[in-house]
Amino acid sequence: MRSPADVLTGRVGGLKTMEIARRTVPCYKHVIEKDGEQLSLCLLVDSGKLYRFPFETVKGIRSLEFKARFLRGEMEHLRLREFQPGLCRYVERADKAV
Repeated sequence: MRSPADVLTGRVGGLKTMEIARRTVPCYKHVIEKDGEQLSLCLLVDSGKLYRFPFETVKGIRSLEFKARFLRGEMEHLRLREFQPGLCRYVERADKAV
């Protein structure tokens, strides 16, 4: 929920809207999922971390709230690794990988 102070200072999810826009880049990649390979919307964060972005239909301020969650590191379970140009798979978390 946004407070009146957040609206005046231009903040969403604790981060400035310009910072969210500067640090995130949307892109399309082929992602290997349980259903097979699918073209999916992904989010490149800080020019180094690639995430699957499952909130494709969300627009406006709500979309910025989700992107702020990616910047804060709350969505690590959606992190991808590109092992061929344009082809990605999910990175298994350390506690799941053996």
